[in-house]
Formats: sequence, structure tokens, C-alpha cells
Amino acid sequence: MRIGQIAPGIAGFFLMIVSTQAALAQDIAVVGKSGGGSAVAALVGGGIGAFASNCSEPESQNRTTEPYTANRKTTRVQKLANGTTITQEGIAREARDSSGRTYRENRPEVPLGVEVPAPSFSYVNVFDPVNRITISWSSNSKEATEFHMPEPGQMRPVPPAAAVVQPGLVPAPAVRIDRPKPQVEDLGTKTISGLEAVGTRTTRVIPAGQAGNDQPLTVIHETWMSPELREVVLQIDDDPRSGVRTTELTDIERGEPDPALFQVPEGYTVKEQYPGQQNNKN
Repeated sequence: MRIGQIAPGIAGFFLMIVSTQAALAQDIAVVGKSGGGSAVAALVGGGIGAFASNCSEPESQNRTTEPYTANRKTTRVQKLANGTTITQEGIAREARDSSGRTYRENRPEVPLGVEVPAPSFSYVNVFDPVNRITISWSSNSKEATEFHMPEPGQMRPVPPAAAVVQPGLVPAPAVRIDRPKPQVEDLGTKTISGLEAVGTRTTRVIPAGQAGNDQPLTVIHETWMSPELREVVLQIDDDPRSGVRTTELTDIERGEPDPALFQVPEGYTVKEQYPGQQNNKN
């Protein structure tokens, strides 16, 4: 089987890279405030999302997390109408140190059983809440982007975009769709990859006609969280429209990861970006 058969997976991978770079170039919006701190949404491409909520600068610097290094394996299984099953697999390497810095290295997913060389390129994203930066780079470009997040006092709300109404055009009335309330189940606890995890299953039914479907669709989202590691160690998404996606944390190593993971590799050119400012090459 030729390497061209994995093109859709690689194309999606590059789309993720482009989307992440664009997001990092934008201002970070304040999404809420409470007390002396701010809630800030920060995008970390391809994987680990960083969300600092209700914490001031001293609090964020003093907060410690459980350090680890692991692989996050993703398996997608899609069953076609004629009974054919398509399976794709991908593994991301990730790490977190006790100061909250995170590292994630992504590679494109490939079809299971296809005898082609493994993708030789990867995309890395580092989030550093202490120095208030995110860093991203691709192994095949020798170029890294370092985005500096604003200080808490410098962050400003992003005003909503004004609606554009053409003269003489009557806006269509808003259509309200009544969706059934999802059913949430407590699955108790079980051991996954050597860690005790707490499980929750959310079941949502999409009534016939709401998504172009002629029959009701049942979508299931199952999550197993490790209270000790404070990470999702197993997640299963079962959606008849796209198949079953299983993500599991494996090969977990406890303890501080290699500090070099959070640094730009030698020989890379670094572009620095600031909120509201275009590329500024060092």
C-alpha cells in the first residue's frame, strides 16, 4: 500500500498546525474574573489545553502539579454502511513538570496495518505558565514560535463583533431547538495504567431531524480521570456519525521530566510574538 493512502491523516495534521499558529498570534481574551485573579483561556496546539482560572500571579507561580511523562494513544474506528471497518492509530508524547509546564509532541495518525514508513515529522507545543509563554515548533522546519502572554493587568476583554445588517433586510427570527437533557452516569472507580480512575459517562440523544438524521442518534462520551495525576487517563467517544475514538494514557513515568523537553532544540530559529504584535524575529 502506497504512502499516498495516509494523505488524509497528514492533511488533517497540517491543518491543526496552521490553526494553532494562527490562534497563538491573536490576543488572549479575558473570559472571566473573580476576586483578585483572572480566568484566561490559552490555546496549546494539538493536545494539552491550558486554562488558568481564578488565580493571581503569585498563586500561579507557587502552585505545584504532579509531574509525569507518558504516551497518549488514540485509536479511531469507523464502520461504514457496507460493514467495512477503518482503523487509524496515533501516539502523542506528553509531559508535565511540578511547576505546571506541559509538553506535547504529536505525529500524524496512520491507518492500522498499512506497511509504510512511520511519519518522520512531528509538531511540538510547550506551555509555560511560570514564564507566561507558549512555544511551538515542527521538526521539519527548524523554526520555533514563542508567544508571550500578557501580564494579568494588561489583559483586556475582546468586545463582541457588531452585527452587520443590510438596509431593507429583515433578520430571520432565531430558531430555538429543544434538545433532550444529557444523561450522566457515575461509573465508579477502576485501575487504568496503574492509576485509580473515576469514571463518568454522558449519553446524549439527537432526535430525528435535528442533524439531518431520519432516526434518533445516540452519542456517548466516557471519561476516566485520575485524581492523583489530575489527568484523563482514558476517554471514549462513540458517535455514529464519526465512529469510536479511544484515547488512553500509557507508559506513564512518574517524576520530573527532562527539562530539555521544554526548551527549543539547538539550531532552531526563534520568532517571538506578543499580543497585538506581528512576528518579531530574534
